[in-house]
Amino acid sequence: MTTNVFKRRAATIAVATALGIVAGAAVSIPEWLVGVAPVAVAQAADSSAKGAGGPPADQGAKGGKGASGSGSGSGSGSGQGGPSADSDAKGPKYGGGGSQPAPGTQGGAPVWAKEGVPSDLELGRLSVVRAPAQVLDRQLAEALGTMTLPFYNKVIEIANNAALTPAQKLEALKALVKESFVDGTTFVRVDSPLQNLALYKDVFVDGIIKATTGTLTATSYNAALMMMAVFIGSASDKTITITQATVDAINKIMLLTPAAGAPTAAEVSNWAEEVRKAIAEAHG
Repeated sequence: MTTNVFKRRAATIAVATALGIVAGAAVSIPEWLVGVAPVAVAQAADSSAKGAGGPPADQGAKGGKGASGSGSGSGSGSGQGGPSADSDAKGPKYGGGGSQPAPGTQGGAPVWAKEGVPSDLELGRLSVVRAPAQVLDRQLAEALGTMTLPFYNKVIEIANNAALTPAQKLEALKALVKESFVDGTTFVRVDSPLQNLALYKDVFVDGIIKATTGTLTATSYNAALMMMAVFIGSASDKTITITQATVDAINKIMLLTPAAGAPTAAEVSNWAEEVRKAIAEAHG
């Protein structure tokens, strides 16, 4: 009788140990690789690959269910305005359950809440950047599936034209932005704030945007700078000035850190502000 009890206890311990080993297995998250310098590297705490993010479905994050990576699903299309209907624009908040969440991942304030974003900084339409990661993932998938590339290919062409001075490139970019309002069939620019911010994050990672209709390669310094500026400028309000603090806040909320030698927040904000002005002028 005693022998049988010991055998059962030994079997139970063996099963528990095996389960413990499985439960404790670490998931290796690959480091970001910079294929072509000096484009920045994203250090997104909620993702392990480009565009990935969002908590598991069983954690009940506000903002809807998102798809990781290039994903699939429907977004807000190309309309402008505030947060989409499936987002409270306040960042992820997760349900209880009695467990103690890891800092910045579940419960309480999101990671960016303690990153020093000024409470009085006016973001306007850019405030949708606080939407949960899975919402931006879904918007990225929507943008990649619907965007046309001639406008963005032209931006990259201007950026990489060695015959133009920086001032000439800026004027050419502003003219192109204004032309997108006149020619609504050839040079079409994404309008949605959420989609533009999702594309900003996408190009920030490695300078590559893989759309359904082709690939945009913004791996040179100038191309990365101008593409980031176009996305921030397009996502912003027409009447709210874009400053370095604006871009710093977006990067902090998205958990993005520019790599050494990459376009700085100051540079991106300067060009994005010119894009915003061009959009405002085109609107009249």
